[in-house]
Amino acid sequence: MKKILLATLLAIVALPAFSADMVCHLSVQPGGNVFGNGTSSCFGIDFSFGNSTTGSWSIVNITKSIDRVVWTDGCSSGLSCIVNVPAYSIQRGKAYIHYDDGSIEFVEATMHYETGH
Repeated sequence: MKKILLATLLAIVALPAFSADMVCHLSVQPGGNVFGNGTSSCFGIDFSFGNSTTGSWSIVNITKSIDRVVWTDGCSSGLSCIVNVPAYSIQRGKAYIHYDDGSIEFVEATMHYETGH
């Protein structure tokens, strides 16, 4: 029993640690404020009275070779993209990273934008 437990613990420790992150970057008009750029949760506010602003999703901190990235929300392909962020709605970026070693990692982030209308 001890040998099985030890082998299980060693197998868990030997598993590769996932470390990729999805981060957001939100742009607002001058005089506005953004909180969380470069993290997985961005919030921005300005008083432009517009209906939307721009933002971007990026997958960062990748330490293994990637086979492909499958986006389910946010971008259509690649490791990053620029998106339109409508006011007063939460935008989500979600992706599965398929690594060359056969492992898969899920990453996600959110953006929220408010304006003066």
